[in-house]
Amino acid sequence: MDTSLFLPITNLIEKSQNILVLSHAKPDADALGASLSFYLAMKELGKQVTVVTNEPTKENMAFLPAINTLQYTLGGTKDFIISLDTTSKSISKIKYNAEEGRVNIIITPKDGIFMASDVSFRAGKNQYDLIVAFDTGNVEYFGKLYDNNVQLFFETPIINIDHHASNTDYGQLNLVVPTAASTTEILYEYLKFLEKKYEKKLVNSDVATLLLAGLITDTGSFQHANTSPRSLEVAAELLDLGGRQQEIIKHFFKTKKLSTLKLWGMILSKVQVDPIHRMVWSSISLEDFISSEAEPEETEGIIDDLLTNAPGAEVIFLIKQNKDYVSISTRSTANGIDVGKLCAENGGGGHPRAAGFKVPGNRPFEEVVAEVVKKVREFQAKRLNIHPEDIQVSSASLKSQGVTESTKPQTVAETPTKNPQSGPQLGQPSESIKKVTYLDFPSSNSKKDDSQLTMIDSRKPQLPRMIKPAPAVKPEERIEQKPAEAPMPKVVEPKPETVPAPMPIVDSKPEPKPMKPVVAKPTESQVSSLKREGNVVKNDTPKPMAQNPVAKVADPKPLDPNAPKKRHRKRHHKKKVVDDLAAGKPNPQTNKPQA
Repeated sequence: MDTSLFLPITNLIEKSQNILVLSHAKPDADALGASLSFYLAMKELGKQVTVVTNEPTKENMAFLPAINTLQYTLGGTKDFIISLDTTSKSISKIKYNAEEGRVNIIITPKDGIFMASDVSFRAGKNQYDLIVAFDTGNVEYFGKLYDNNVQLFFETPIINIDHHASNTDYGQLNLVVPTAASTTEILYEYLKFLEKKYEKKLVNSDVATLLLAGLITDTGSFQHANTSPRSLEVAAELLDLGGRQQEIIKHFFKTKKLSTLKLWGMILSKVQVDPIHRMVWSSISLEDFISSEAEPEETEGIIDDLLTNAPGAEVIFLIKQNKDYVSISTRSTANGIDVGKLCAENGGGGHPRAAGFKVPGNRPFEEVVAEVVKKVREFQAKRLNIHPEDIQVSSASLKSQGVTESTKPQTVAETPTKNPQSGPQLGQPSESIKKVTYLDFPSSNSKKDDSQLTMIDSRKPQLPRMIKPAPAVKPEERIEQKPAEAPMPKVVEPKPETVPAPMPIVDSKPEPKPMKPVVAKPTESQVSSLKREGNVVKNDTPKPMAQNPVAKVADPKPLDPNAPKKRHRKRHHKKKVVDDLAAGKPNPQTNKPQA
């Protein structure tokens, strides 16, 4: 936050003694929280401060600290002075009386008489030498306070502290920070500056509660998109300073009057949608206020708490009828949709995602509603690049399918129903395809096509799209456009004598010779019995072992003549002896033939 204006604001406050604190008509918790916390801080610095609002506050704000110090009328800001020249005459007594809307001032001289030339008139000084305005984007938003005291606003310096991007910078010093979530967030930074400058604690538990109330309500208890990391840091610091968060939540979010609940039910019953332009809106008339026994201020919160929950909606607005005008509150569900611009074009203002405007006069309410809906629809059509031909549906095609087109907007009470006895018709989606209901909208991230620009519900089957066939290609064109065949690669057959030998094993060691089948080694007792008895040993050769051509063979080691002979070294020799004995050959050890 830019703190370069903190010092000039402080210098102007130091030069002033009587300070008037104002906010917009029908102030919310942010405006009141900033005004009352500034009042308490200036009292600690020894200043005379007066906080004035146009109307009494709502019942749910009665818990705010210092709420009883509010004044609802500005009173006389200047004295009217009547001067009487007494240089040649003296006064015996002065009295006055009031009759028929006028005041008579009666002056009795001691001697002689007073003439009209002895009387003069002049205005006194302003009662206030500084105005500090909170959360107000334009001087006209002060309402009757400005209308009845225009001269005061032109003669008195104004410090303007606000967080609305539409602020007109009407003050001599304008501390406007659009990135701040609330005006109280800006004021908290300034009060910390004053604490450091004067070395005095200004933010006590009451001031922290007032500042936290403005921050919580303007962020929707930190649910709105204007909640920033700094907003959460400020909230944490205010809690450490004694801010009573649960008290704020209880009065602003968990307490609703019965009349408010009735009014909200009427508003929800009149909800209308336009899925093509991605709009959701509702309206409330004076008759609805009378029947629900509610006040116009009780509509606050419904647009944020309920209407913004409609899936796919991008612009949400509530049209509210008052005695002398119609007010429109707007909200957007994405950062790229600037409803503040829409309201500014119609004489209002606000934030990019929360703004409003008024339509003055006493025209029929239905006429004003139709005009407002048209303006918002034009705003969305321009933003979404929607043309009239994009939303036109062929009446003939609909009639051919037995569908009657209705231009009446859908409402909650008009939820389309399906006839269970009727089967699927031409152009209707199957059961596996999701049906678009009255609260379904085309996705804002998907590419725009005809299916998204046509209002579809279960009563209006989707028309099949006509696909234009590709032009026929002539035979000669096919021949010309045929890609050239790639030349076949030459295959060279290797000569027999040049065929390379099989690849050696991995470790490049000599390949071992295949092992011959080995029979089980006879025991010494078996061999000796064969020698004595001359029995013939059957040549039951076992199955050969599976060969592994890639098996690694350990390097041969030189034989040690002194080393004891191992069993596997005699395996081949013993097999030969057994085979010879079986064949009747003489035993090489005894050199005797077998019997």
